[in-house]
Amino acid sequence: MKNSILIISFILISFGMMAQIPAGYYNGTENLSGTALKSALHNIIDNHSSVSYSSLWNHFQTTDKTSTNKVWDVYSDIPGSTPPYTFTFGTDQCGNYSQEGDCYNREHSWPQSWFNENSPMVTDMFHIYPTDGYVNGQRGSYPFGEVGSASWTSQNGSKRGTCTYPGYSSICFEPIDEYKGDLARSYFYMSTRYYGEDSGWATNSAVDGAEIQPWSQNMFMEWHINDPVSTKEIDRNNAIYGIQNNRNPFIDHPEFAILMFSSNYPQPVFSGTPVTVAQENSYYEYAFSATDSYGNPIVFSADILPAWLNLVDNGNNTAVLSGTPGASDVGQVNMTLKASNLYSPSVEQSFTLNVSLLTGFDQLTGPDATIHFYPHPVQQLMNIDCGSCYEESYELSVMNVLGELVLANNVEFSKGKSSIPLSGLKPGIYFISLRNGNLQYILRKFVKE
Repeated sequence: MKNSILIISFILISFGMMAQIPAGYYNGTENLSGTALKSALHNIIDNHSSVSYSSLWNHFQTTDKTSTNKVWDVYSDIPGSTPPYTFTFGTDQCGNYSQEGDCYNREHSWPQSWFNENSPMVTDMFHIYPTDGYVNGQRGSYPFGEVGSASWTSQNGSKRGTCTYPGYSSICFEPIDEYKGDLARSYFYMSTRYYGEDSGWATNSAVDGAEIQPWSQNMFMEWHINDPVSTKEIDRNNAIYGIQNNRNPFIDHPEFAILMFSSNYPQPVFSGTPVTVAQENSYYEYAFSATDSYGNPIVFSADILPAWLNLVDNGNNTAVLSGTPGASDVGQVNMTLKASNLYSPSVEQSFTLNVSLLTGFDQLTGPDATIHFYPHPVQQLMNIDCGSCYEESYELSVMNVLGELVLANNVEFSKGKSSIPLSGLKPGIYFISLRNGNLQYILRKFVKE
């Protein structure tokens, strides 16, 4: 389920689940982010009702049951297809095992050794899943990651091997895509539930106590986005709430993860130098782009724009700011463009756009005659009247306001008159020159409508 999910999706999902969240449960989290939000959520979900280790077998029948009353095992299930095997509650409980499909046991997605098998973590159901015993053994205490070349693969596609995710290159275990978001939200829960209560917990490549290491946090954020909250998780969250009397905030409000954990995620970087000069009745355009180091899709926005400006997000990490100011728009405009990869806070590019008044047209004369260019403004055809221009070829050049050559042509005069088509030019202000040998006549400005 590797889909790019807009931030609005999180909000819609959250609204869809609001009826199942106890009224006022998340009071006090409004407008919070970062550690302030983490602390507030910790205080809400702290001191849950701890269950016994042996009772987990019975609780699984409430929290992890498929529609066919089988064990919902994230290491063997294949959503939308037939799993290679299924387990029956009680009957297939481990026990001993020697291969896949023998039995199911209690998988601590946050390994027990990382918190010294202490309570209440050892029975906290938000990170404990019923899974195939043999696959659980293959996972062991390896961190979750993304495997390049697998040294072992389960029948549903979970695999163990060398991690290729940036920041970690040792052995890891990768679940299938359909359950990556589930496990990411379990880790976000553990990091929040035991925030400040992790004395003696392990520090390793994946975690530092209850804190998730940056590379792992970045990966879990991607998993969280790409595999959004499912009905299975919503039902499981409600069932565990009925047992432990606390909830997983990141299932109820997926946007909490963005607000809390996104500070370490690579931010977009703008490309392009802002075009800071515009002129009355002249077409203005600033094309720009942004990327992050992970190649995520970038979404562009802006603070309030003047009516004459329009921002178009092209959907390929590029955008264009354009428009034509009028006489009433002359002056300074403070611009703030924003780029977001939906995982980290928006990055801003701010600049002042100066809109100047269009001055009159200058007609310079040569030694023998005056040259007239008309009409002003011009739409399709520019007429040239040059009394001293005889039946010979002249070089005509048109430059834009940046001094770039946009049109070059040879012009032939007949009785001192000629014309040049300008339909291919965009609306705006241009400069025109006419040359024959060392003789040059220039109309400093003209407007193309």
